[in-house]
Amino acid sequence: MLNLNTIHQGDCLELMQRLESGSVDLIITDPPYLMNYRSNRRVVKEKFNHIENDTNQQFIKDYIKECYRILKQDSAFYCFCSWHKIDIFKQEVEKYFNLKNIIVWNKNNHGSGDLNGSYAPKHEFILFAHKGRALNKQKRIPDVIDCAKINSDKLTHPTEKPIDLLKIFILNNSEEDTIVFDGCAGTGSLALACLNLNRNFIGIEKEEKYVKVAQQRIKEVAGCKAEGDDGIPPTNKLVGILPKIL
Repeated sequence: MLNLNTIHQGDCLELMQRLESGSVDLIITDPPYLMNYRSNRRVVKEKFNHIENDTNQQFIKDYIKECYRILKQDSAFYCFCSWHKIDIFKQEVEKYFNLKNIIVWNKNNHGSGDLNGSYAPKHEFILFAHKGRALNKQKRIPDVIDCAKINSDKLTHPTEKPIDLLKIFILNNSEEDTIVFDGCAGTGSLALACLNLNRNFIGIEKEEKYVKVAQQRIKEVAGCKAEGDDGIPPTNKLVGILPKIL
């Protein structure tokens, strides 16, 4: 078993072998989109390196299969993807899971892309699926969700997702003190959302520099929660995990 409330550095397919089958309660994951992303911005130096495994279709196949193995029965699976390769993601998810929705995340601010030959991109997709049947724990909402993307000057990772968006999925498909997993953890946004909602998390990230950023972000949030800086009294759970994080 991997330690709870930790971003583990390494190859996620290798580290996931240390997780028992049916051992996590919810998966919300943001793997490479298989689109070999390159920014069209004309800058001297890009802020981030290119995403590893962003053309490796076999990785996505193996990863989704492993996600199914480690997820508990009657639990939910969320997977971010783009329209560019959604056919591949959908096909792989449906091999194992019961696909319920393709959620549209409206980012409320469009990207660049082909400025003269395409419509301005303003959305991403999230495949929402069940292993067995996962009932909603919150009020049912539409499958088009408005949530502003993170401003480029505040990004800590090139594909960083808003914490407020992740919280919607965590609240709808998990209880407090359960385990939420992401094998492509980046700089730990899912971990921060879990901390704020009193969930445990297990994250895996391959790149050391992103793991270090995630660890720092987790320390800051966990410290604030323990001190009650957000106006919420510290819970036993959060106080209990501080030694593991700090």
